[in-house]
Amino acid sequence: MKMLIIGSRIPWPLHDGGAIATYQMLQGLAELGAEITYFTFNTRKHFVSPQDIQTHFPFCRVIACPLNANPNPVGALLALLQGKNYNISRFSEPVAKLQLRALLQKEQFDWVQLEGLYASPFLDVIKPFGIRISLRQHNAEFQIWERLSAQSANPVKRWYYSLLAKQLKRYEQQVLNQIDALIPITANDEALFRSMGATVPAFVAPVGLQIGPSPATLPVSHDCFHLGSMEWMPNVEAVKWLINEVWPKVLQKIPNAKLHLAGKGMLANDSRFSGAGIVVHGEVQDAQQFMKSHGIMLVPVFSAGGIRVKILEGFNAGIPVISTSVGAAGIPVENQKHLILADTSVEFANAICALTADEQRKNELVQHAYSFVKDQFNAIKIMQELLRFYHDN
Repeated sequence: MKMLIIGSRIPWPLHDGGAIATYQMLQGLAELGAEITYFTFNTRKHFVSPQDIQTHFPFCRVIACPLNANPNPVGALLALLQGKNYNISRFSEPVAKLQLRALLQKEQFDWVQLEGLYASPFLDVIKPFGIRISLRQHNAEFQIWERLSAQSANPVKRWYYSLLAKQLKRYEQQVLNQIDALIPITANDEALFRSMGATVPAFVAPVGLQIGPSPATLPVSHDCFHLGSMEWMPNVEAVKWLINEVWPKVLQKIPNAKLHLAGKGMLANDSRFSGAGIVVHGEVQDAQQFMKSHGIMLVPVFSAGGIRVKILEGFNAGIPVISTSVGAAGIPVENQKHLILADTSVEFANAICALTADEQRKNELVQHAYSFVKDQFNAIKIMQELLRFYHDN
C-alpha cells in the first residue's frame, strides 16, 4: 500500500504524546511494508533539522514545509473579526498547498491520511484528485477548549475559550462530512464523532508502543513526578492544580516528600512551579530515564481529550500511576487494578501518601498495568489491523 500521511509537525523528539503517537504509527506502518510519504510542516516552534529528519526517519520519505504557526495577538484578533477559528487558520499555508498539489499531480497514492484536524486545511487540495481520505483524530479538539473554558476563572478567557470550542465543533462537523474513513484513537471518541454526524467507516486505532521487557523491579525512588509539555495548556493547568491544591496536603503528612517536574517548554527552576518539596528539572533529554528515576507518575489532567500516552509509557516501563478520571479517559483501565484514579485534591493527596508507603501495592499495580498495555497497545498489532481496514475499504 502506498500512503500519503499529512501532519502539522515533525514528530521528533519524542517528548509528548502527540509526537509519540505519530512516530510509532509511521514506523509501524513502514515495518509492515507500507510505502509511506509523510508531508508535514516543519514549524518554528517544533523545528527539526534536516540531519535529524534523515537520522530518525529512515523508514519513510519526509517532505517538510517551513511554517511559523506560533500564536500572536494580531492573528488571533484578525481571525476573530473574520469569524475564522484561529487554531485552524494558522495551518492554512498557500505555499505548502502548492507543494502538495504538485506532489499529487506527479504521484498516485492508495490513501491519504490526515494526521489530526490541523492537517485538514489541505482537504481542498486533495479532494479534486479523487483519492480516498481518512482522518486520524488524536482527540476531539473542541472538547479540550470546552473543558478549559469551564475550568477558567478569568471571564475573558472563559468567553474566548468557549468561542473557540464552538467554532472548532462546527469545523470538525464539516470535516467529518468530507472524509472517507475515520480513525479515532479511542472508542469514546468514535462515539462522540458519531453523535456529531460521522457516518463513514471507522476503525479505532489506539496509540501503539514498542513493548519493552516485563518490569523486574520497581523504580528505586519513593518520590513523585509529572512529565508533560508546558506548551500545552491542559498540562499547565494540571500542574498548577497539583502544586496549589494537592501538594500542600501531601506535605502535611509527608514533610520530606519530593515532587519532580519536567517537560518541554519548562525552564529549570521555573518560578511558576516553585514550592516546598518541588524540584523543577526543565526539559529533559531522556524522558524514559526521568520517569524511571522519580517514582510515582502523577497525571492530574482535567481538560484533555483523546488519550494520555504518558500513562501508557508508564505502564510499559513499570511505573505506578495516579491519575484523574479525565487523564485516564480513553484507556479502558480498571481503577485500583491498573492505576489509581482520584478526582479531588483530597483524594489525590491521599492516594499519593498511601502509595508512597506501600511497596506491595505498587508492585501489584505495575504488574497488572504492564500486562494490560502489552495486550492492548502493541504498535505492530494495531498497525496490522489498520492496514487490513484500509485494504477492506
